[in-house]
Amino acid sequence: MKLSDITITPLLDTLRLEDISDEVYFSEKYSNYISNSRLSFINPEQNGCPGDFFEKRPVQRSDSLRFGSAVHTLTLQPEDFILVDKVDAPTAKAHYMAEYLFDIMRKKGTNNPTDEEIIEASNVIDYYKGSMNEKKILELRAKCNQYWLQRFLFEHDYTGSKIPIYLDVKSREKLQSCLASLEKDKAIQKLLKPEGLLNDPITGNEKAILLDVKVEAPEQKAFILRLKSKLDNYCIDLDENTIVVNDLKTTGRIVTEFDQAIIKYHYDRELAMYSWLLSLCAKKFYNLEKPTIKGNFLVVETIPNFYTKVVPMTKKLYTTGFNEFRHLLKLVAYYVMNGYNEFGTYI
Repeated sequence: MKLSDITITPLLDTLRLEDISDEVYFSEKYSNYISNSRLSFINPEQNGCPGDFFEKRPVQRSDSLRFGSAVHTLTLQPEDFILVDKVDAPTAKAHYMAEYLFDIMRKKGTNNPTDEEIIEASNVIDYYKGSMNEKKILELRAKCNQYWLQRFLFEHDYTGSKIPIYLDVKSREKLQSCLASLEKDKAIQKLLKPEGLLNDPITGNEKAILLDVKVEAPEQKAFILRLKSKLDNYCIDLDENTIVVNDLKTTGRIVTEFDQAIIKYHYDRELAMYSWLLSLCAKKFYNLEKPTIKGNFLVVETIPNFYTKVVPMTKKLYTTGFNEFRHLLKLVAYYVMNGYNEFGTYI
């Protein structure tokens, strides 16, 4: 069978645009949904293969992912999150160990984890997994004790409703520089908070879009694949018949080199997928027919001088990105029909 024989049809009655927390979005409930990032695992150009795509993926943990998440939440959802400057977290995987163990202690009402709990955490976090000994336990305690004490004291007195974000000192200083640069960039702020001539556009931050698609092919039973995406920021302008998707990106390189990152990390596929899903939402929920589609990467350096830049999506990037998205989705469908049939929901 050729991929061209496969037909994929969006089922618009399943289309949803709603608030879903990261905790739920990345939970077991939506683990069988296909995201842009998951498509990377089946893309040969990104060293992907069917086994990587269909197997259960371990939770990814790194300083860069945690830092990028902090930039996103404090830029896009400042009403829901707060950066804590009175608590200094450890770095690298010790940070994840500290958080995992803190949750255990909070649930048990204790202020000191047992050695057995530390070993349990090491296996979950993959921090000296299988080799955690007395010496390493003592070293971990030395890295985490001050953090645990500071956090217990802070949360005991904290009466706010915002979710606290805890970082190490250097990361916190770097984050504040990134946030200040983003705040000063008038072009970025105009995109994040657009104003209309007659009516302000409809905007959203960190909204999830969910959609079922029907897969059909000759001599094959039809089945359903489920898609999910979480958009950093979007705008639906009813007066101008335009939709805009803005994706906030951090980079450890100078912003003038971001065009290379788009190609390297296939960011064009990401924004093409998001824009397609948003166009379906604009039509279903707001009766927008054939809107003009725009997309931008809002980029901030995580290195001095923390420069920012708006990098627009081009027509060429939209074309290559959407073609790749469609190709990879058909590739998933092909493998569901040839050995991974438990992944699809048959009609």
